[in-house]
Amino acid sequence: MVRVLCRLAFATILVLAGCGEASANWDRPVDAGQRLHELEQQLERSRAEHDEIKTKAAALADETARLRSDMVKAARAAQENEELLSEMELQLEDLRARELSRSQALGRRSQQMVGVLTALQRLAWRPTEALIAQPQSPADTVRSAILLRAAVPQIEQSARDLKVEIDQVTRLRSDIGEQRKRIASAAGRLEDDHLRLKDMFERKSSVQRETEQESRAAELRLRELAGQAEDLRDLLSRLEQERERRLAEAAAKAAAERAAREAEAQARRIAREAELAAEKAAREAELAQAKAQQQAAAAARERELAQARAAHEAELKAQAEAKEKQIAAQQATQDADKASREAAASRPVRGDKPFSQAHGKLPYPARGKLVGSYGQTNDVGHVSKGITIQTRKGAQVIAPFDGQVVFAGPFRGYGLLLIIEHSEGYHTLLAGMAQVDCPVGQRLAAGEPVGVMGQDDDAKPTLYVELRHAGQPVNPLPWLTAQKSKASG
Repeated sequence: MVRVLCRLAFATILVLAGCGEASANWDRPVDAGQRLHELEQQLERSRAEHDEIKTKAAALADETARLRSDMVKAARAAQENEELLSEMELQLEDLRARELSRSQALGRRSQQMVGVLTALQRLAWRPTEALIAQPQSPADTVRSAILLRAAVPQIEQSARDLKVEIDQVTRLRSDIGEQRKRIASAAGRLEDDHLRLKDMFERKSSVQRETEQESRAAELRLRELAGQAEDLRDLLSRLEQERERRLAEAAAKAAAERAAREAEAQARRIAREAELAAEKAAREAELAQAKAQQQAAAAARERELAQARAAHEAELKAQAEAKEKQIAAQQATQDADKASREAAASRPVRGDKPFSQAHGKLPYPARGKLVGSYGQTNDVGHVSKGITIQTRKGAQVIAPFDGQVVFAGPFRGYGLLLIIEHSEGYHTLLAGMAQVDCPVGQRLAAGEPVGVMGQDDDAKPTLYVELRHAGQPVNPLPWLTAQKSKASG
């Protein structure tokens, strides 16, 4: 009887100890929940900052678009000034040639007039001596006098013509001076256009760098906070499952405790009855009581094992579902980022305009004289796959159509090579520039500046232009619009 009571007391202590441990663990998720709440608040603030940065990025994108439009206009103005300057220089060369021709003719006419006037002046001073010095007949003398008298009006007319030619030479020289002034003015405007383009390039690069840095920083911060919040949610979910499992165990132990107390009361009743009965009845009652306790303990253990298995299976299932949700969320985020990058990479600057619709409307990449045609054979037997334009020194080069830079740098015998990819499988190749102002991957609008020609004093710069479709060269001339300048060749 004493052994039975000791066993029941020990079981009760174990049950109470288990309940105390479970109740102590129930309060542990509080700190994690507070941390999750703080993280969610930070996440909301970061999302608000990210939205603000998106708004700012949209404003910066509008500013970049305005800058691109201004750069296209500035590049067009620079090319028009280059073309005007070339025409003025041709006109100046023509004026110089005319002035030189007139000056030489004036010099010859002056020498002739000087000789004739000198002879007439000598005859006027000493007519008698002149006649005596010439051994001729009186008839010849009379004829000489008549010829001299007839020559005087022609000499006077020649003098008047000479005066007209002198006036013309004077006007030509004045025109040359005015033309030089106009050339200096046009050169000044061209220099201003180049400086304005340089300033726009710097502003555009600064805006793009600022937008990219802020956007990347905001996205990294947002992803970091989201990852922390997701981890904490998973932790809290596991803690909640653990708490429910411990509650179930505590309930099972409480039920076992009640059963033990009931068994103890029954044992006491049996004991009291056994004390009144014979010893044999007491021994039978003790055996029956022990058997009942064993059955109760076995039933309690079976219930505990079943509940523990159920709790463990529920925990594993919850963990698997949480992991699947986390993986699905990460995959969805990655797919969305990838789709966003692909959409941004494939989105053209001004819409996906078909390149084929620009046939006969493309502007020349640079203004100048056409010195090499498509299909022309050079001195070494090489057949040209494009055209060659002789430009001014430091001439501006533009993109002929919307596209994206796929190559920019030195390449074999081309020097600095720029390749622009357009829609419908078309590419434009530009070679011969001294400076390329657009990196690989940059989107370009039609007319946007892409580089400048060289300033070498010993050679005239030439720009090589090649057009390809599906990798095969095609004649670019039918695609280009006619130039206004006579210097275009």
